[in-house]
Amino acid sequence: MTEYVTTADALFFHKQLIDRYGGAPGLRDAGALESALHRPQTGYYDTLVHEAAALLESLVQNHPCVDGNRRVAFAVVDVFLRINGYSITADSKAIYDHMIKLVEARAFDLEHLVPWLQEIVRPRA
Repeated sequence: MTEYVTTADALFFHKQLIDRYGGAPGLRDAGALESALHRPQTGYYDTLVHEAAALLESLVQNHPCVDGNRRVAFAVVDVFLRINGYSITADSKAIYDHMIKLVEARAFDLEHLVPWLQEIVRPRA
């Protein structure tokens, strides 16, 4: 059975990331956060990677936090994958660079996120 990240988890990750790396604390839109976190649970997505891509897309595009949305989005997806037996094989610099590239190209969507995650996500041994 797939496990999902909760709203409380996401808020905890956000606080930790803001405390560590800086930025404005706070939630801009609780509904946007909850919507993003529930999107992978709809039963629409065939694989865990598709669910992770949907989660990442929604967290970045919904912009639920005052600051640090991309950071918290990636942290939430990383934890989502880990609690379900998968890990990300790319290093943080490569991940950051690719996410920025997709955002700047206005290509931060499932069409581009799914193949990218398929390249860098592997089952944990």
